[in-house]
Amino acid sequence: MSENIINEVKRVLKKICGEYGERLTGSIKNRQLEEYTKTYFEKNGYNVELQGFSCIDWKEQGVELFCHGESFAAKPSYYTKACQVEAEYVLLKSIEKLKKSRIKDKVAVLYGDLTAEQLMPKSFSFYNPEHHQEIIRLLEEKKPSAIVTIVDNDTSIFEDGDFDIPSVYVTKEVGKKILNSTGTINLSIKAERINSIGANVIARINEDKEKKVVITAHLDTKYGTIGALDNGTGIAILLLLSRLIKVEMINYCFELVLLNGEDYYSTPGQVEYMNEYLGEDSDIVLAINCDGIGLKNSKTAIAMMELGEKELLLREMIVGKENFEFIEPWVEGDHMLFLMNHIPAIVLTSKNIFRMIDSVIHTERDTLELVDYNRVAEVVSFLEDFIKNTYRSITE
Repeated sequence: MSENIINEVKRVLKKICGEYGERLTGSIKNRQLEEYTKTYFEKNGYNVELQGFSCIDWKEQGVELFCHGESFAAKPSYYTKACQVEAEYVLLKSIEKLKKSRIKDKVAVLYGDLTAEQLMPKSFSFYNPEHHQEIIRLLEEKKPSAIVTIVDNDTSIFEDGDFDIPSVYVTKEVGKKILNSTGTINLSIKAERINSIGANVIARINEDKEKKVVITAHLDTKYGTIGALDNGTGIAILLLLSRLIKVEMINYCFELVLLNGEDYYSTPGQVEYMNEYLGEDSDIVLAINCDGIGLKNSKTAIAMMELGEKELLLREMIVGKENFEFIEPWVEGDHMLFLMNHIPAIVLTSKNIFRMIDSVIHTERDTLELVDYNRVAEVVSFLEDFIKNTYRSITE
């Protein structure tokens, strides 16, 4: 493994996570990273498309919550609207209670079953359980002035720019004090939705070839994180591959796609890419998704889906590589765009990352201190070999 590759991984990750940091879809930092990656790809001889879409940027300046004359800590739900509300509050812990409630112009305090899990955004088309839709529909029909959610984890129940009822979330400790009495809540949310734009960054070589292999990573982050593992390392891997894979080395179209919106409520980049490039006449023969790669003290995990007879070839490549391990497929991530359209997919991540989803990923703790640069460089080298040698032989 080249020392130059390791050093370039370090340099690129420092740029992505240090200079750009939190890169929310539609934000200034997100658009700046689009331009940086576009320029990087172009310098390596790739033709680049910025596949644009409309979205919103969201800014918040804090929350004030008063109940029974006491001030309580609260956080705004992601993408919430602003409000200034003083009203009686109603306690609701189940869908049945919500159905029977009269909460128009009141503050709905949700807890119990109603806040057991994050509610899927209205326009999230890939997964949206009926009971989530029912809760949202009932709230919109009953028109409370605002919503306070009591949560077990420090997580927003609502994350939806299409849901217009202002909302905040509080801890169980704060919630107990609200639940133990009745009265009014005075709630102020300072927040703003700003119309914006974003883009997928799509880099290609050999565009005239009939068959296409695609490697993806997502460009954006959640709020409050620089996203080193999720997904700075994935971005770095795609950039490095553009240095290593050249036109004359392969006999098919090679596409590197930085999808913009995996951590955004309506996945606009993923939807845009799927609508334009994943129809019945798609020429993509394989997709590889890179997400969460490079965790220290963890092997690189590989899952294969719908590969058929080509699975054996990949397994032969991994045999003897002590830092790689096969795992069972899972149904979250950008690889699902391709599987939904019957395109074989491979996904690479860190084996131990799944135990960190709630405690590290999507939080301020997802920093470069967690990254093993050698492990990231190993994945770059593995994919280089796979693209230049193994998959070339398959497509001949």
